[in-house]
Amino acid sequence: MSSINKLGLTFTLFLLLSSEIFFQPTSTVMAADQSAAKNISLKEIMQGLLKDTHMITEGIFLENYPMIEKGAKQIARHPQVPMETRKKLLKGLGSEMGQFKGFDMKVHNTAVSIAQAAKDNNMEAILSNYHQLIDGCQYCHDSFKQRAVEIFKK
Repeated sequence: MSSINKLGLTFTLFLLLSSEIFFQPTSTVMAADQSAAKNISLKEIMQGLLKDTHMITEGIFLENYPMIEKGAKQIARHPQVPMETRKKLLKGLGSEMGQFKGFDMKVHNTAVSIAQAAKDNNMEAILSNYHQLIDGCQYCHDSFKQRAVEIFKK
């Protein structure tokens, strides 16, 4: 891995770990059982996604392809947002709900690509998709995080 790629990854990791995120990391493993996931909050889902993103980042630094694949698969298979939560989001976001869902699909599809690249031991594809994954998360947070917080305060 080139020093430029390592520098970029180091900076990305720094941003992930030092940014003001209202989530505390937990594992999506706790929500793997779909019966338990029925009552999981959006915040808990996001906490799990953050933990899984950390797993991918650590896997990249360690060049641990199984770790990268596991984190990516957990992101791709994250628990569904419960219906009641979706209704609140739809009411609060209105016509922008499609954009919110679009970000979710971008992150999902990118995570699937990362998992496949990890399975193929293709670090170049992992890194390319990893940056897209982080961009997808960041764009969604920039667009919707504060409004989501407000929606669920009510």
